[in-house]
Amino acid sequence: MSDCLFPLFLSLMTGLCLSACIHDSVQRDTLVVSPPGGTVSPRSTRISARSSPLTPLLPLRVTPWYLPGESALITPGQSAGLHSAMREVTETVSGILSVRRTDGPLLLSRDMNRFCRSVWRDPSLPNYNRCGSLDVSYRGETCLDVTIPPSHLRGFEVWPARGAEPSHMTPGGAGVSETDFLLYVRVAQTDKCAAQPSVIAYASFCQLDISGRPLAGVIVFCAERLRESEYQHSHIVQVSLHELLHALGFSSSLFERWTDCSLSEPGASCSPRSRVTNIDDRGQFRIYTPEVTRSLGEHLGGGGVGAPLENKDSPSSPSSHWEARLLQGSILTASLSPPHLTHVDPVTLAAFRDMGWYGVNTSIKGQLVWGRGAGSSFGVPSSCLDPSSGYFCTGSALGCHHLHLDKGVCSTDTYLEGCRVYKPLPRGGHVALLQGECWLQQNGGESEEIYLPQSRCFFSNLTKGVPPHPEVRGRCYLHRCLAPNSFQVRVQGSEWTNCPAGDWVQVTGFEGFLLCPSSRLCMGFRDPPPSPAASPPEPVSEGSLSPSGAGQGVRVQVTVPTGLGGSPEERLLLLDEVLGVIAQTAGVQRCFLHALPQMDVGDSFTLVFGGSPDCPALPSETSRHLVLFNLTRPGTPPMIYNSSNFSTVTIRFLAAESATPPRSGVTPNALVAGCLSCALLVVGLIGGLAWRRKRARSSRVGEIYGGQPDANGERGGV
Repeated sequence: MSDCLFPLFLSLMTGLCLSACIHDSVQRDTLVVSPPGGTVSPRSTRISARSSPLTPLLPLRVTPWYLPGESALITPGQSAGLHSAMREVTETVSGILSVRRTDGPLLLSRDMNRFCRSVWRDPSLPNYNRCGSLDVSYRGETCLDVTIPPSHLRGFEVWPARGAEPSHMTPGGAGVSETDFLLYVRVAQTDKCAAQPSVIAYASFCQLDISGRPLAGVIVFCAERLRESEYQHSHIVQVSLHELLHALGFSSSLFERWTDCSLSEPGASCSPRSRVTNIDDRGQFRIYTPEVTRSLGEHLGGGGVGAPLENKDSPSSPSSHWEARLLQGSILTASLSPPHLTHVDPVTLAAFRDMGWYGVNTSIKGQLVWGRGAGSSFGVPSSCLDPSSGYFCTGSALGCHHLHLDKGVCSTDTYLEGCRVYKPLPRGGHVALLQGECWLQQNGGESEEIYLPQSRCFFSNLTKGVPPHPEVRGRCYLHRCLAPNSFQVRVQGSEWTNCPAGDWVQVTGFEGFLLCPSSRLCMGFRDPPPSPAASPPEPVSEGSLSPSGAGQGVRVQVTVPTGLGGSPEERLLLLDEVLGVIAQTAGVQRCFLHALPQMDVGDSFTLVFGGSPDCPALPSETSRHLVLFNLTRPGTPPMIYNSSNFSTVTIRFLAAESATPPRSGVTPNALVAGCLSCALLVVGLIGGLAWRRKRARSSRVGEIYGGQPDANGERGGV
């Protein structure tokens, strides 16, 4: 990268921290209320067992409670987007965590210190320890500046010294049904929002149950951030999930209340933990609970080791965030990477197991590539100056983000303590070098580069017909998986080339070399089935490419303006958009919809309804028949939307029919159609073309982690 461009890179990199978190400071300002009798002291010997048999662990039900007034601060479209993001977040959490539910609706406690002016303290009195007089200034309960509705609160009583009946009684409310955690959602431009422009939202908990588990909290969305176009749906989902995990228990204010269930089951008769955090030999706080220690030790491959907490903002006390040097890409670091590079990681899941309140879905595959197998000393500032591990970098070169989805520039920030990592390039660059999203189909870049959903970033200096580039840096090429950590690569104008992990290879017809990353690509796959020795290896993907068995189908006709070339890339992109629009209209996730076969422009295809193996369960109140009926009932008008790629697109639903999805590997067209069973693409039906283009860029990222077709209908994956 030239010296004149480097300052531009550094200035653009400042925009990559899309959200900062201020949970610790907010939680310190939040009054926390416990149920009558208080929560268990950390010094207690054991939480008493329940007299009744234990109820089963069931998915955690988080109920968002939207406060009035948001319509004055954001548009109806922004409000709808916020509600959609919160639904996605609560469904995600429900799929990860489970609890032992209590009977009846959720009722929150009142703070006796607020409603009661005095308490009877004479043990000889019949109403000893009961409230003796009402504080006339009492106006109810709050949760982080939110007034809790009286209908959500328990009642309270005021008693005379010796009377058998209370002198004052306020009845309890009806409570909130089918709820295990109540989340008040507020949109406002608060002083905290104004003070920190990088804060999209912040949250805290304010009510605990008898075991110390949070029952209620507040999330505040900064109105000005919601109005800014760069904060797309995926960003709101990411930040909301981050903040909700704090409110559910990953908070330094709750570490002393985590319980030890090693001799019992989560939510049962568990002992308070003697200590959750301790200081290592560098003076940094770490969490040393059993599951966290085991999980991080397995990940690093260096034996059990405590997970370090961020020490920049609170060096003298534990933080509520993981150390960024060690857990890049975790959902619970203090500054978040772009959404497609951030995941619910296994160490975070281990922490929720160690809280003792939750069952954790062990089938959730929390992705964490950063530092895998690097040893227990990985991430220490004194060792990060050695780039030989392949994770940290030195200098300021242009390279590849460690997940190889994006190009990256070697840089640091205040949380890395001088360590440098390849950070993804900012979006929207108009210089070829700034086109950093390899997975995003686009034009531009250098002559040998390819930008498609199955493109990844590779270190290379390849050229065609001229001497190699003078510098090795990140460039975007196609890849396809053959087996775990085994793949091929293709450069613009080349054939597929075997790419042994960790080796430098040459590509026929090109000068220079290309580095094949090790343990970064094609790591999420099961072992491929054995094949005859004489047969060439076939690409394999994780799970089926299409739903198994027969499914109900309906013919869908798509019409676009004349004049399109109808190339395979255009047909794939159009089908991409159409399925996203149908999914949004039907109210289902994208992974439930499949197209058979690949459509031609102006032609039709069969829409088949059925989830892939990795698709979340369909809500019980939704049936396949109902979804198809809503789309095809008589008199339903065609769907028409404006596309930034195809102008006006018309979607018509024709006669329903029975369709059997193809088996994996039958035809290239079937592969293309089946591989479109991804989860997160949502193409907006409203708004301007610019908004649609930005939204599509982010939502299409959800396709990256499944087997996806390249321009020739061939399959690959990460």
